[in-house]
Amino acid sequence: MKRISKKIQRVRIKSSFAYLPSLVIDNLKLAENLTTKNKTPSDIADTVFKHTGIFERRYALSSEAASDLAIQAIRASSIDISSVSALLVATTSGDFPSPSTATFVHKGLKLNKKTHCLDIASSCSSYLSALRSSFGFISAQENTLVVATELKHKGLTENDLRTKSLFADGAGGVYLTNADENEKCDYFVFVHQETQSELAQNIIIPVGGSREPVTLENIERNKLSFADAKFMYLQTVKAIANAIEHSWKTRNEFLITQKCKNIACTIFIHQANKNILIDVKEKLPKEISANIPTLMADVGNMVCASLPVLRTRVLFLKAIYFHTRTETAKDNLVNRFLTLCDNNSFFSFIKDEKGICFKTHFFAEEISIYDASTNNMNESWLAHIDENEYNSLQKIFTSEYKLYEENKEYQFLDIWIAAGGGFQTIGLLHGNMFGK
Repeated sequence: MKRISKKIQRVRIKSSFAYLPSLVIDNLKLAENLTTKNKTPSDIADTVFKHTGIFERRYALSSEAASDLAIQAIRASSIDISSVSALLVATTSGDFPSPSTATFVHKGLKLNKKTHCLDIASSCSSYLSALRSSFGFISAQENTLVVATELKHKGLTENDLRTKSLFADGAGGVYLTNADENEKCDYFVFVHQETQSELAQNIIIPVGGSREPVTLENIERNKLSFADAKFMYLQTVKAIANAIEHSWKTRNEFLITQKCKNIACTIFIHQANKNILIDVKEKLPKEISANIPTLMADVGNMVCASLPVLRTRVLFLKAIYFHTRTETAKDNLVNRFLTLCDNNSFFSFIKDEKGICFKTHFFAEEISIYDASTNNMNESWLAHIDENEYNSLQKIFTSEYKLYEENKEYQFLDIWIAAGGGFQTIGLLHGNMFGK
């Protein structure tokens, strides 16, 4: 465990933020634009839900690019832009092949010219790769923005049900600052890394790079393509389950050295496909799988942005639970939030002509979510989340709140997992209870 201790990174997550794009595309609307023999749009919509667990997904406007989503996500927060020293943008759907998407986010936010900015692209694990890269800046006392942004739907083959039904657009991230020596803070330690590069050809955009530049003859192949989908599905399940088991084992070993018991744990996993998450849970013991939230049925697979968007939304809902100290029925969630806004300074919202910005704090961490689809609270993301997914979250929150009451303080050691098509898998521990 001394080896793990040396890898611990002390930081502060000052803010987590997410952006949910303007267009809500349900399965029926998606099906109406697809051609499938002997199937009605209703049949296709049912098939999509059966195979993905998604009933709607978010798309950006045709005039928007990935940088626009990142900018909107960051602007939703209360971050002091003038204090940002580094910007890392995780994306697989950047504005242009060159220059970096981070350049355009830098311009849109009007960041200081001395701000270092760069892109990280490693498929669905790009966000955790960017987070890991950020620690070099943090250790140099540089406040760092890490944002994942995806505008994926524009790069999909028009009539490919497999990809069109799954992928979506969105952005989310965190603002990290260096922690003072005596300051209560967040701790990160990366505990799992696996790269199976022999599988990389199975999920690929084959045209557009130096291997095969775009020509008039091959331009139609400049789209995301899958090979051996069933094998890659099984490989992804296996890779995620292995990463969780290894991270859980390391977590338990570290808790023993810290003489800690009954510490809250949420296992945040890249939201690839609901059936993948179900199969992952079935491979794990109940004590582990009970800590895994799913919250993707209303937003789809946002690729590398899915993990920060998941965590931001879960923390927002967890804040509601911790302030009310009770479960809230899904049908009453919007009203409960509005009541909290009236009676509690920790909750607020701002409406503009484009959408609603939801704000709260989960302990010291600011949580901001901008929903660009509506400025009607009853049509917002709070009203659209899947009831089964929401009810499962309530069970996780109930368990965590009991631990909070027992310990008289909120201690946690979470696990974050991302898997890029099964060939790039990363796992980390994130907590607030490590020893100095």
